[in-house]
Amino acid sequence: MMYLDVVPVFEIMLYSLVVLLFVVTGMLNVKDLQSMSQDKWTRQDSAALMLRTLFYAFLLNFLLTLVIDAGILVFTVLWSSASLQRVLPLAVLPLQVSFGMLLLMGVTYGLARWKEWYDLIDAEY
Repeated sequence: MMYLDVVPVFEIMLYSLVVLLFVVTGMLNVKDLQSMSQDKWTRQDSAALMLRTLFYAFLLNFLLTLVIDAGILVFTVLWSSASLQRVLPLAVLPLQVSFGMLLLMGVTYGLARWKEWYDLIDAEY
């Protein structure tokens, strides 16, 4: 079955690419905001901005995984001879992993927001 050979590597590449692009964007945002407010900027603000960026990266990863797995399931049901019972556990596992990472990052982001780490960052935007 092609799904077993291709998709896990594809999902790892997808996670890596999306997170890498968001990390680079976050680092550029940190550098920009740090230069705009040099006297008030702290390491906590840098960490908070990177947490926000990583939260959005994991959210995008979850949405992309959801769309890809839904496409795989639709293809399996409509055009393939493979049974849905064989493919469903393989499609649900990446969603569980992606949702777990999103949930962990969401809780961390929520705690940082609750501790009011984003006051200076939100004032700059």
